[in-house]
Amino acid sequence: MKDELTEFYNIFTDTKKDIESFMAMLDPVINHANDDHERLYYHHIYEEEEQRLSRLAEMIPLIETFQAGKGGDFVPSNNTFNRLLQELNLEKFGLHNFVEHLDLALFQFKDAERQAKLSEMRSANHKSYQFVKEKLAGINARFDTGYTDPHAHHDEHGDHLDHQAHAAPAAKAPIQKTKRSFTVGSLISK
Repeated sequence: MKDELTEFYNIFTDTKKDIESFMAMLDPVINHANDDHERLYYHHIYEEEEQRLSRLAEMIPLIETFQAGKGGDFVPSNNTFNRLLQELNLEKFGLHNFVEHLDLALFQFKDAERQAKLSEMRSANHKSYQFVKEKLAGINARFDTGYTDPHAHHDEHGDHLDHQAHAAPAAKAPIQKTKRSFTVGSLISK
């Protein structure tokens, strides 16, 4: 697991730099947008990447803790290790979204300088995503305890917490017939 953590550390520190570079590229586009649609579009992407930076700011030191041997054992009973696995699995999806954001930007930014930078980032992060996805599948399989939630059967036939599903049926309202009459050019209900 230590070898994988070193690889994850390198991937996520590189990704962090790429996100910061991408956000710097988006910032002037947001500030000088031609219309509200363009501004909101890029602002939405910017905010998602900003949230990823916050998660990476939590996860990278967590990886460092385990690399320094201070995180405890790599066992499911270690809550810190479980948190690390959760963060890594979440960041797998973050990497996927980042690659999609880079793809979207490649459709919009046609100048050679940004195309080259975006293509380079996209290629590196796509490769990282594939690596992380593969490694996490193996790690998750290794640490799968075969735990089955004993309460999972409660939702087999619907959401047992849905209050409306268990409420008494409402009394049927009597059907009222409406009288229709003609007015100047239209029908109205009375």
